[in-house]
Amino acid sequence: MKKILVVDDNVVNLKFVDKMLKSNEEYKPVLVPSGSKALQFLSKNVPDLILLDILMPEMDGYQVLEEIRKMPKLADVPVLFLTAEEDDSLQDKIKTVGAQGFLLKPFKQEALLNMVGPYLA
Repeated sequence: MKKILVVDDNVVNLKFVDKMLKSNEEYKPVLVPSGSKALQFLSKNVPDLILLDILMPEMDGYQVLEEIRKMPKLADVPVLFLTAEEDDSLQDKIKTVGAQGFLLKPFKQEALLNMVGPYLA
């Protein structure tokens, strides 16, 4: 089973992504509603992939990723951002902070599975 940490403050989005990922029997999503909860989980667990919302209260996705990259055991864990925000600097900013890519919301199941597949092969 491939463990995928999904971080989003919107419960509807979490359930949506959970259902999409579970369509692949090899994927085991772990859902958390905040950056601080994600960091708590990551202090004890190493997932195969992290899907991270950018716009969250308290701690945004960029801040969460900055903390993740400080943890040596997570250095090689790929991170993909999930975001509704699209601007010209998004691609550059995501690469600068050390994420592998992003998926624009709303997205279809096929797009999500195509995006995560190569990182879980």
